[in-house]
Amino acid sequence: MSKIKVNEIEKASGSGITVPTGSTFTITDGLAVSSLPTVTVAKGGTNLTSFTAGDLLYATGSTTLAKLAKGTASQTLKMNSGASAPEWATVAAATSDMVKLSETVVSSGVSLVEFVHGTGGVDFTGTTYNYFKIFFKDVHMNGDNDRIYFYVRPSGGSYLTGSSSYKECRYFNNGGSLSTLHGDAANGRLWNGGTDSGRTAYSTMNGELTLFNFNDSDNYSLVQHQTSIMFIDSASNAGYSTGLHFVADTNVHDAIKFAGASNIDRGVFTLYGIK
Repeated sequence: MSKIKVNEIEKASGSGITVPTGSTFTITDGLAVSSLPTVTVAKGGTNLTSFTAGDLLYATGSTTLAKLAKGTASQTLKMNSGASAPEWATVAAATSDMVKLSETVVSSGVSLVEFVHGTGGVDFTGTTYNYFKIFFKDVHMNGDNDRIYFYVRPSGGSYLTGSSSYKECRYFNNGGSLSTLHGDAANGRLWNGGTDSGRTAYSTMNGELTLFNFNDSDNYSLVQHQTSIMFIDSASNAGYSTGLHFVADTNVHDAIKFAGASNIDRGVFTLYGIK
């Protein structure tokens, strides 16, 4: 191998110096970055000279690349409508026709559980939700054999009480005995504790209640419920209660509460609005 020692190579003619095909020209040091050419995509480069933090590269052709600027917080990447290039999109919040509005968890004795319009996200206006569901779980009253009732409140008024306000239709209780009660001596009854000796301190109530026409000023409100309660006694008794009530007034209502003669020891009450 021979060496040529020179300080500068100058082209003899034309626009540059050519290295013949099959030969290589190696520079081991001293070539400035500013002297490097922009490398085309066809030659393994990007053909781009600058980027912004967050840019993404995507192909627009077999030998062309383009930059997609970063999106905004929480956006996701998707293909455009023509399926030709990626783009950023804001994902709409998940929606549901059944929306959890409020929940009350009872872990020690309380006199009542109440859902009131405008409190804690509760919306009883009827403009957003067509009807409502309340689920109750693991509910126990402090007094054995105590009944539990629901009460509704006309807007701007007091909670309704008495058999003139709450009417019952075809009420099942205590394992299936059929009653044709038309109004309870007190209020809207969810469970007829009565003198059922099986209601020990360990029994619990579970179920659901649906409110129809709760804010209908032309029709009575309907309250449909299904309730189950497990007795723990020597006979391993179990029972359930199911019924349909209507509230005998045409008021718009703004609250509902659950209470009995004694405190509610424990339970979870959850209110949902249904569109």
